[in-house]
This record gives sequence, C-alpha cells and structure tokens, in this order.
Amino acid sequence: MKHKTGFVLLAFALAVTVAFAADGGSTPSSNGNAAAPAAAEAAPAPMFPASPLFDHLTTQPDVVYLIANSSVVFGPDPHARSEEITFLGPVTVPKWPMAGYNRRVLPDGRQQIDIELTQSELTGESYVLGGPVVLGEHPDLRSLGTITERSGARLVNAAAMQSKDEPLMSLATSQEGSGNNDQQKIIDQNVKKLTALLDKLNKPRLSAAERKAQFKQIQASVEEMISELAKVEPTDAEVVPADFVVERKVLLTTAKGILYNETAVPVRGRIDSIPPVKFQGTPEGVNVFRGMELPVALLDRDGNVNGWFYSKAHMAYAVLPAGVERSTISGSIQLKSGDKTETVQVSGPAEIHHLTAPGSAEKTEAEFMMLALRGHSELLGGDIMVSETFSDRDHFSRGQLKWNGTNADSKFNLFVDLYTPAAKLTTHEPLQVSGRFVDCKATGRLEKGKLSLPLIGGKGQFTANADSVLYDEAEKPVVKVTKLQLSLSEHN
Repeated sequence: MKHKTGFVLLAFALAVTVAFAADGGSTPSSNGNAAAPAAAEAAPAPMFPASPLFDHLTTQPDVVYLIANSSVVFGPDPHARSEEITFLGPVTVPKWPMAGYNRRVLPDGRQQIDIELTQSELTGESYVLGGPVVLGEHPDLRSLGTITERSGARLVNAAAMQSKDEPLMSLATSQEGSGNNDQQKIIDQNVKKLTALLDKLNKPRLSAAERKAQFKQIQASVEEMISELAKVEPTDAEVVPADFVVERKVLLTTAKGILYNETAVPVRGRIDSIPPVKFQGTPEGVNVFRGMELPVALLDRDGNVNGWFYSKAHMAYAVLPAGVERSTISGSIQLKSGDKTETVQVSGPAEIHHLTAPGSAEKTEAEFMMLALRGHSELLGGDIMVSETFSDRDHFSRGQLKWNGTNADSKFNLFVDLYTPAAKLTTHEPLQVSGRFVDCKATGRLEKGKLSLPLIGGKGQFTANADSVLYDEAEKPVVKVTKLQLSLSEHN
C-alpha cells in the first residue's frame, strides 16, 4: 500500500508540474522572465547531512549482552544430526566514528556507517559434545558490517538507555503493512476527488482559462492531502528502522578442539536503535538478526571441514536485563511412555534474567533464558538433556515473583526441549512451574566497557505436576513429563 500511495502522489504532482509547464503557468519557477535571485553567501557545508541515527554516536564501542541460537552439525557430514545451541554473553561492537570505521552517503541519499563485532564471549551447552561450547572471534578473520538508514526515517523518543552518557537512538517511519488506518482514510477520501478533477481536465474543448482553473484545483487538492497526511502521527507498529548487515566469522572452542568459518555467514536484521536492543515492547522482528546463505562449513585447526553452521536456525538478539542470575540446577524429571514411568536425575547450568530488579516492587518479572540439565534415561535410550526452548516471537519462559524481603514466591511458564539419542523433543504448551526463591541478592556486576549488569545469586525450589506431552519434529507424541522437581543454587 505504501508504494501504491507513493505512485498516486507522484503521478498527481507530475501532472500538475507538467501541465503548468505546458500551459505557461504563472508559478515563479516557470516564469522565464523573472530575474535570477542574488546568490546568497553559502554556509559552510557539513561533512555529512544531519542524521538523527548517527549524529549522536561516540568514539566508545558499544557492548551488548547477546543471546544467539545456532544450529550446528559437529563432524564433516552436513547431513548428520544437528542441534540448536543457545549462546549468551557480551559482544563488543566498535563502529564509526571510531578510527578505522567510515561513514558515507549512498547515491540515494541514505547514510551508512561501518561496524564490527569483536571480543565475543558467548557460552553455550552442546548435547552432542556433552559440555560447553565457547563462541568467540578468530584472530585473523573479522566480522565486518554496516548499518544503513532507511528512507524516511526520523528520530523518536527512546526511553531505554544503556548508559548515562549515550541514549539509545531510535528511528520511526511509515512502512508497508504497518496498518496506518488514519493515513489510508485520508488517501481514500482524496483519490475520488482527484480522479474527478482529472476526468474534467481530459474533456475536449476546454478553454485555456478553464484548463488553468482545473490545474489550480488539482494542485490545491494534492497539497491539502499531503498536509493532512503529514499531521498523522506514526503508530507503535510503525517503529521501523535501519538495516543491519554483518559478515559473521567466529571461532568455536569445544572439548574436541576449535572450529571456525572462513566463509562468512551474512547476518541481517532491522534495527530501531544503536546499540540495537530487544525489549519486551520492541515490535516483532525488529532488533532480531538472522543468518542467511546456510549451511556454511566449519574448519578445524588443520583446515579440514569438521562441522557446519546448519540452515535450521541461526538467530540472535541483544537484551538489557535488570539482573543476570547464573545458577546450577539439580533435581529430577519424571517421564512416562505408555505404561512405563521413569524418574531421571538431572543437573546442569541455567541462566535467569530478571526483567525488573529483584525486590524493586512487590511483584517483578523474570525469564529462564538457558537450561542444560543432563541425565540418563533408560526409557529414552541413553543420555538426555533438558533445554529451554529458544524463540524471538513466542514460547518465552517467563514468570512472576512475589517478594517478601529477599525471598519470593514464583510461578513460571517453562517451555522445554528434550534432546535424546533418537531425536529432539519439544513441548507445545509450557510446564507450569511454581516455587520459591530464597536469599536472592546482588553478588557483583558483569562489567564490560559501557555494559554493566547486576549479577544475582540465591537459592530456590521449583516443582511442576502435569502431563505435558513432548513431540518429535514430525509432531509425533513420544513421551510425557509428569513431574519436575528442581533445586537452584548459585553457580560456582
């Protein structure tokens, strides 16, 4: 609809301009006898046109807390089993106006800056390898990229700030599919009127005076419509932004050696702030980055293909929680298949993000971002791992904490995946987990450049009693989770 509207306005504007030129209209620009205005003294030209997105950037690199979910194959066969690993940690992002990074004006008038992803310190848990995987930067392979303005963008108020010195700078612009009903009503009301005027103009035997009068009516109608459209404020759904592209190259460190990609994974996204952070109110699909042109080979230390970034998933976004709680969880999960029931002991790391500061209000919110609870199941044929389901759109494992001092009663919707020797299983509905956080307190801060996040520690007990069905990737029900009992302690 946006493109159709643009063509309508352009067509009418051209019609008016061409017609006046043909009829010798009396507008100043078409008056050939008018004297040329005296040349005004030129003001010093700025190096770049004003840009609400780029003009406030500083020479200090951004540091974001990134959540990335990548589908990885370990081994030379690209058709071997893949797994999705959730990585979390800080990433440093130098950019223009730092030395070595440029800003430019593109032929269409949009502006663009250079950026780079460096010093990644992301950690994930692999079911296949049975332990942690660290995602960092290869010392010889750079992840270079750009941020490019979108046409028509303008600055809007951004309430969130990463630091006191540099606010998040946001853009807004009317986009196709934004559903701006007010603008569409104005267009619909004026199109009929303008069409009627053009029909009159096309009638034969109009005198020069009549044609001139019709042109003036068309010009006035177009100007009136443009004026009315300009008064319409963008809606929240229209907060859409700049384009982000990075040619991503990484170094994976595993218990079995290193892997890296020489062929870059193009990572693309739309952003509404610098640095781009995904908040709960961020429009869907904005400040989310997706890997393209997959699969891409991963090379080992000897340069041989020994893994793949697979095409099933490659997504990331940055967050800015009020606190990060890195914990160790142990307990049991009760599984049922047919008439067989089994209780499996599980343990492993977890990361919980407090979306509001613990104890800052009677009720606060938190989210399980990562789980990697390992155990052994005879029922499922071997080692298993319970993980939190990654998503940028739904299936968020969020809950509410009701505080009494440093203790809090809690209820969470926990979405889980279950890795087994045969398949990855997943829930369609969340486990209803209730429990209690005990002695929850700040234990320090994660400090990295401009990024400063409180680290939270404490203990807790959580239970879930339900028949939650786990399905394989063919949507076949495989097993039920009938009970979950977990204990949380501070991560060593």
